[in-house]
Amino acid sequence: MAAQPAEHHDYYRDDDVSVTPAGLRIPPPSRRAPIHDDPVAVHGRPPVMWLLAAHGRSGAGTLAQIWAPAGDARRGWPAADRHRNVVVVCRTDRAGLDAAHDLLLQAQAGLVGDCTLLGLVLVPDAPGPLPKTLRRWADVVASAAPAVWRVPYVEDLRTHRQNELAIWTPTEPDPPP
Repeated sequence: MAAQPAEHHDYYRDDDVSVTPAGLRIPPPSRRAPIHDDPVAVHGRPPVMWLLAAHGRSGAGTLAQIWAPAGDARRGWPAADRHRNVVVVCRTDRAGLDAAHDLLLQAQAGLVGDCTLLGLVLVPDAPGPLPKTLRRWADVVASAAPAVWRVPYVEDLRTHRQNELAIWTPTEPDPPP
């Protein structure tokens, strides 16, 4: 009897194989954002990027309201949507930074469906500079993101309702000097 050739299996092209970098700490399921199986409901035009709140009161809902191209991802990865570009949003307190770190590690591990992580938005939790320990931890968390945007502290955001805020669109002219 002649030897039969072994079944060829190309492991480099197997889409079912998930590879996690050695040493990457993957957060437990309880600290990951779920992957949405259905499109996220939006009113009006679908967003070209999604803001994923790392925790409650992160500022993602407010930013989605005032940035016209963005939508609130409703605390999950919008893998079923046409546009799957995601920006994680967190406050700069310790709990917010920890929650954002978990989501960034989830993305690095490839546990976000077909979503693409664009970066991280840091929303200040108080006016003024961060204490040194938080500033250092924010730098560590930011190093796990492809890009980082730091939103300035805006006192008016505390005193106005979301529907009272101005909406910015990319086609708007720059404000006068």
